[in-house]
Amino acid sequence: RTVKSVRTPVAALSGGQRQTVAIAKAVLWNSNLVLLDEPTAALGVAQTRQVLDLVRRLAEQGLGVMLISHNLADVFEVADRIAVLYLGRMAAQVRTADVTTGQVVELITAGRSGDLGLARPEAVAL
Repeated sequence: RTVKSVRTPVAALSGGQRQTVAIAKAVLWNSNLVLLDEPTAALGVAQTRQVLDLVRRLAEQGLGVMLISHNLADVFEVADRIAVLYLGRMAAQVRTADVTTGQVVELITAGRSGDLGLARPEAVAL
């Protein structure tokens, strides 16, 4: 909405606008899945809002969107499901509505949160 001309070089766009262009390219290639790795990491508040709104719109249109992020506020805002890795292993895959931010932090930092996550070492058979 704020681009003055479609001929503006991408390098001259804001961070949020560049992310939007990258996402648009994936959509134009008829992708079924869009992978976003830390898309809001270097963005300001308004630009982050722009990207998260676009992520939600893509999901509402039926595209699969995988958002990789350490910003749990962003994740909880747009994700239906959360997959947490701990030391390169899948610790848990949960519905966002079924967990708290604290539980996700525990999964990230310890691989476990209550009954969620990796098996305790003493429970693993040798």
